Amino acid sequence: MFGRRFIPKIAAFFPTGTMNNSISRSRNAWLLTGQYNKYASSAKSKRRSKDRLCWKCSAILKSAVEFFCPSCNIIQRPSKTATYFELLNSPKTFDINTTQLAEEYKRLQWKLHPDKFSDLSKNEKSLSEEQSSLVNEAYHTLLKPLKRGLYLLNLNGVPVTEDEATSTDVKFLNAIMEKYEQISSDEEKAKEVYIENTGDLKECLKNVSSAFEKGDMETARQEMVKLNYFSKIDEFIKERESWD
Repeated sequence: MFGRRFIPKIAAFFPTGTMNNSISRSRNAWLLTGQYNKYASSAKSKRRSKDRLCWKCSAILKSAVEFFCPSCNIIQRPSKTATYFELLNSPKTFDINTTQLAEEYKRLQWKLHPDKFSDLSKNEKSLSEEQSSLVNEAYHTLLKPLKRGLYLLNLNGVPVTEDEATSTDVKFLNAIMEKYEQISSDEEKAKEVYIENTGDLKECLKNVSSAFEKGDMETARQEMVKLNYFSKIDEFIKERESWD
């Protein structure tokens, strides 16, 4: 509608550079919007790549311990990141309620046992075997204080090495060797050692519990080495004397 000659007249009503600045601001705003959308899309893509997805319907699994898809109810692959504590819905502490642990274990095995998947696909049966085996391993690791403590140390990055598990200070080792000699001498001595060792076990468990509660992993590791020895003596006496 307006000829080219009219454009300079319109420009005359604006301060010098106003139109150019306005165009520049609009262009920058457009570029920033485009960059933001690109960033948002990338961030969303990264979040989705970290999500566990159902192998069947690709629905997002809400947590690392989803045994079944919340959308299609298909059994899922075992989690690669969930701890044994998370699998069995237990607090990540040394002192746990083993009665609740056993109840959760039974509940999960009832849902995951391979027999319940005998009429389903080969993949589902295979996954049920993997999940059931993982839950079984988690339960038997957390059930006993010795295995539970060693597992906790591993989670905290301070594992007990094989050398540490079979050695400690000379005085302690001599006391342990003396106990084994007394056990081998006669049944009465074995009973005395058993009573004494039971007290040592309880005291050591208290020390381990206290160390974990305080976050003192070095003390926890040292006490776990001792707990390993006391536990082996306990097992040795029970097997030798056929005690329950």
